[in-house]
Amino acid sequence: MNESLHFIVQKHNGYWSARCLDFTLYAVGESDTEARSKLHTEIEEFLYASIEGDDKEFVAQLLLRRAPWQDWALFYFVLFVQNCWLMQDRIGKAFKESVPQGPYRHA
Repeated sequence: MNESLHFIVQKHNGYWSARCLDFTLYAVGESDTEARSKLHTEIEEFLYASIEGDDKEFVAQLLLRRAPWQDWALFYFVLFVQNCWLMQDRIGKAFKESVPQGPYRHA
């Protein structure tokens, strides 16, 4: 069985943050790639410490901690927007345009 983890990557003033919502872990970097790489390393260390390391007696509590609902709401909102963006070629596009002002002439 292959489990998926949920992530949010955001740009802030001069840095990027990456969050793992499933374990409430957080990393920052100068690029989104660096922040994600640091977070992956942090997840590996967290899992080792939780399952085989000094914290293994607390494994149930550690592996079941989740991010607050606001982070999950943001995750699903961003996922929804991304999916809508990807589907625009299949379902069409909505747009607004200005109607030209001025005298109309029939040819």
